[in-house]
Amino acid sequence: MSSNTLRELGVEYEKAAEQIKEIIDKKRKKLRGLKNSVCSNEAYELKSELHKLYAQHRETQEIAEYLKSYYEPSSRTRQIFDY
Repeated sequence: MSSNTLRELGVEYEKAAEQIKEIIDKKRKKLRGLKNSVCSNEAYELKSELHKLYAQHRETQEIAEYLKSYYEPSSRTRQIFDY
């Protein structure tokens, strides 16, 4: 088992969020390049994937911030997810 601190783990989550963002950017570029992107199956699949990736990106960023600020006094009363 690794001996990372929560702050270090938060930094790893930030890196993961950046990787997810890169995937999102690639899929958005692919979606923009589709002809008839409004109603094609490929467009629908890309939009569905993007929807899931947006949620994953947001949650990964929130977890990163939570871990990095875990020991700060103001973080004791904060929930991991505010929604």
